[in-house]
Amino acid sequence: MIRLRRAAVLVAGAALVAPRADAQRLFRTDSALTATITANFGPLLKQRDSLELVKHAAVFSYTGDDGKPVDIPVRLRARGHFRRQARNCDFPPLWLEVKSAAAKKTVLAGLNKLKITTTCRPKSAEYEQYILQEYAVYRAYAALTDASFRTRLLRITYRDSAGKIAPVTTWAFFIEDVDDVAIKLQSKQVTTTGARFDDLEPGPLSMVSMFEYFIGNTDWSISGLHNLALLQDSTARVTPVAFDFDWTGAVNARYAFPDKSLPIHSVTDRLYRGNCMTPDQLKSTVDRFRAKRADIDAIFTSLPQLAPDRVKEMRKFYDDFWKRTDDLRSLQKEIAGDCQKAGN
Repeated sequence: MIRLRRAAVLVAGAALVAPRADAQRLFRTDSALTATITANFGPLLKQRDSLELVKHAAVFSYTGDDGKPVDIPVRLRARGHFRRQARNCDFPPLWLEVKSAAAKKTVLAGLNKLKITTTCRPKSAEYEQYILQEYAVYRAYAALTDASFRTRLLRITYRDSAGKIAPVTTWAFFIEDVDDVAIKLQSKQVTTTGARFDDLEPGPLSMVSMFEYFIGNTDWSISGLHNLALLQDSTARVTPVAFDFDWTGAVNARYAFPDKSLPIHSVTDRLYRGNCMTPDQLKSTVDRFRAKRADIDAIFTSLPQLAPDRVKEMRKFYDDFWKRTDDLRSLQKEIAGDCQKAGN
């Protein structure tokens, strides 16, 4: 078992980098950014099942505030696990890398690396909605805590420079790099696996645990750093930050299913897999969620691209959570029965 607090001197002795104001330019608005990425996509798509993922030269283009086209040289590579594999998806999620000199005075200013979450099957309206739903989940997370990844919705066209693949226009969204989240929180990323709940700050841990329950996610692990990052500040406080929300009940993608070892049959069956809480801890955590309910509900209004039937299903799923929080005694009993005492 890794005891993170024993290694606190490593973080305390390192100079924490001040937040970069220009790094927030991309994320200053929730409006969708229309953009084009031009690259030789044939080799990129063919090698995504490889264990050695090559970076490919590309150009990221968009229209500036002055109406003039902006072209930024970037590099791309496939990323992820399930969605990267050719047997599962037609198009993989991507890493986008950019040099600071090339991005100066552009929408990517101050950023070095970004994730692009893009549609698994761009020709499917259903899979397009999955992207918008997952983006809405990220927005809900950001409404609850600053210890979250910033996102920016994209209406993006992928254009093959070799002319062998027809252009693909799809919904996608940028996710900021974990290093930028660490800078924002004046922390350093912990990359050692084996963390237990006692290694983390109780408040942020309870927040993440309840959020995963809120969205119906069991596909996460603190000890295994699975779909979760740990950030440690100079006083040795460790904060968990969750990501990757497509295998959740809130999205309910047709390819998502819970681990067979769990006592549920569908991702829409809620199962609490977080830390055990005292009644006071539970009340404090639930109060924070309920205080942000209006902000979370408002996300649907601000996302007209999300189909009405998807909004209805997500609202229904969230409403189940809100009803459970009406009876804290019953919720406390449920959590006490399912919580993980040492870690997950």
